[in-house]
Amino acid sequence: MISKREEQGTTGIPKGLEKPEFVEFFKRMGVDMVHMAEFHKGRTPRLDTEERLAQLKVMHDDFKRLSDESFLLIPGEEPNVHFGGHWLSLFPKPVNWVLNRNNDQPFKQELPGIGTVYHVGSSDDVLNLLEQENGLVWTAHPRIKSSTGYPDKYRTEPFFTSDRYLGSAWKAMPADYSRDTLGWRVLDLEDDMANWGSRKYILGEADVFRIFEDYELYGAMNVNYLKLDQVPRFEDGWQSVLDALRGGDFFVTTGEVLIPEFTVQGFNSGDSIPADTGLNKSAIETSIEWTYPLSHLVIVSGDGTKAYRERVDLNTTREFDSIELRLEANLEGRKWVRIEVWDIARNGAFTQPVWINQN
Repeated sequence: MISKREEQGTTGIPKGLEKPEFVEFFKRMGVDMVHMAEFHKGRTPRLDTEERLAQLKVMHDDFKRLSDESFLLIPGEEPNVHFGGHWLSLFPKPVNWVLNRNNDQPFKQELPGIGTVYHVGSSDDVLNLLEQENGLVWTAHPRIKSSTGYPDKYRTEPFFTSDRYLGSAWKAMPADYSRDTLGWRVLDLEDDMANWGSRKYILGEADVFRIFEDYELYGAMNVNYLKLDQVPRFEDGWQSVLDALRGGDFFVTTGEVLIPEFTVQGFNSGDSIPADTGLNKSAIETSIEWTYPLSHLVIVSGDGTKAYRERVDLNTTREFDSIELRLEANLEGRKWVRIEVWDIARNGAFTQPVWINQN
């Protein structure tokens, strides 16, 4: 019997996949790291241990092969089990976990030639796994499609209130050009989560199923800018990526607007301003870079119940420029604050919150 490898005359990599077009496309776009959402199909949670581990091995081995010193392809999944709605997972290194757990299976076991394998059969198991392997999860496309009603429905559950639950993902939807912003569905959720008292964050996602040069990706593409010293090497793991996300040390953009710097009273996004800091004239400092002329900036804050939006017009700006701004805002009684910046074509960027008097 001739194996597929012998039939194709390859060394184990199917012909046409030696240098996948999607990897080269991301590199040409200037993307340094990509977190994938693999195995998003109905039968995955029902796979037995052997088949599941075989799939994970292919993903882990190939992502290692396709990563290099300037590009990191990060294994990730959209498992959609045990919590409710759709959600994504991210670990700081390859982790072997099976999405079901029979009565006779341990939560954690050591298998010859593989190492540690986890079996998860409940939300408690998933949280235990995240804590042991320092992973993160978040709600995919919240409040729509198969995540309709989430994360609201589990906002008091232990896995959601845990620091292992990052928050939710954003994309530029809804897109109604009669309004001067995009994606308010998830931005409203960020405000709600902050007012719930949950220290949660929003990261950008691109919900597409094909990534080719001639496929319309640009209009759906969002990018997360993380403050990192360097792109991690696959072999060393990417704990620094999770640290930046969990610390709120990043901003999200459609690409045309950048917010390299943002502080409130000298504190960065993800930081907490002490209770004894005077907030009646809080200094908000930011640097902004853009392609199209800007429209406006919004200072968004909340008091634990209500969200407040203060608009700052930037309609005197021109194309391809940058600016450093110092603004004052009365944040007395507020629990958190963040900013959004939008251009005349509705492209935009937003920061994560700076927390006020919250441990």
